[in-house]
Amino acid sequence: MARLADGWLPYPPTAATYVQEREFVSSTAEQAAPPRAVTPALYATLCLDEDPEIAHRRLRTSVESYYNAPLEFITALQAVFAGTPRQAAARLSGYVEAGARHVVIRLSTDDHADGLEELAERVLPLVRAKDQ
Repeated sequence: MARLADGWLPYPPTAATYVQEREFVSSTAEQAAPPRAVTPALYATLCLDEDPEIAHRRLRTSVESYYNAPLEFITALQAVFAGTPRQAAARLSGYVEAGARHVVIRLSTDDHADGLEELAERVLPLVRAKDQ
């Protein structure tokens, strides 16, 4: 039978929860016949702004519109963050330290192209530097 995937794409709200879930997934994969390697990943929603209050308001509007649910409900379930690029890098670094090797980011922004540039130029270098 062909493998459809070898990854794991969770979105736990904290790096500590990520560690617990990763340990469970790893132990389950080891019990499979034959054992399978699992690439640990992360799915997170970010809203970046130099003013964390503005980022939080934009994130609230975006998430509540998308899910039709209060932000507090979603943040209890998912990796969601609003703040400065430096703060976002620190948050993502916690997941990398917890074992995430692939990261999928959903940006909460009005201008996706600008958001991707900001992520690439101001967040990812800090995460990579910390991972060295």
